[in-house]
Amino acid sequence: MKPSITLALGISSLFALACGAPAGTQPHAMSAAEHESVSQQDARAAEAHQSQFDPAAAPGKQCALKGERGFCWKSEENPTAEHERDATHHRELAAKHRAAMQSLKTAEAQSCSGVPEDDRVLSPFGHGEEIRSVTPLREDVTLGRTKSTRTAGAEITFVAVPGLTAEWLQRVVDCHIARNSALGHETASTEMPYCPLTLRGVTATVRSTGDGFAVAVRADDEATSQEILRRAESLKTAAH
Repeated sequence: MKPSITLALGISSLFALACGAPAGTQPHAMSAAEHESVSQQDARAAEAHQSQFDPAAAPGKQCALKGERGFCWKSEENPTAEHERDATHHRELAAKHRAAMQSLKTAEAQSCSGVPEDDRVLSPFGHGEEIRSVTPLREDVTLGRTKSTRTAGAEITFVAVPGLTAEWLQRVVDCHIARNSALGHETASTEMPYCPLTLRGVTATVRSTGDGFAVAVRADDEATSQEILRRAESLKTAAH
């Protein structure tokens, strides 16, 4: 194997172990930019492996190409066949990461359509002076015959703002969730550490309270639920 190709494969393998394999190829496993980067790494790895495949390479012993036996022993196989299999594997991973990247970008484009740039950049929770109250969001949990209550997040209530509707606030909230997923939850949390919408796996529902709006932010993960509540409580403290 040529030194340059060996280096390329080594870098790709290390990158996959560090970023690709543990995180996976699901859209929310990483940001759109990270999916794109991993996709490019896999594409380069596929090219490197493909260059090492020689369809004319002589096997150790002639195999009847599976014939009646239905298989070939390793010693009878093309000695470079493993590179073709590896190339195919990396191409498949690259395609999955590209699809995940596109999924995140499409979701952001659809969710943020018609939302002004100012509302995209600044979280609705950045308007602390409009926050009236914060309460833990409780949910009933049933495990077999045992029933209990868990803290699933927080409900943040805003005072009424002239012209603001529950429908519009829901659009802004949905835009932020989609944007944060595409941007990357860690990056979004660095930019807006106060905002519960930057956390991975959150959902948010807006309802009118008659004299304001309540935003219920929740998550299935227990640690995330507690962080939602912590950030929400910090919003209330900062606003008052």
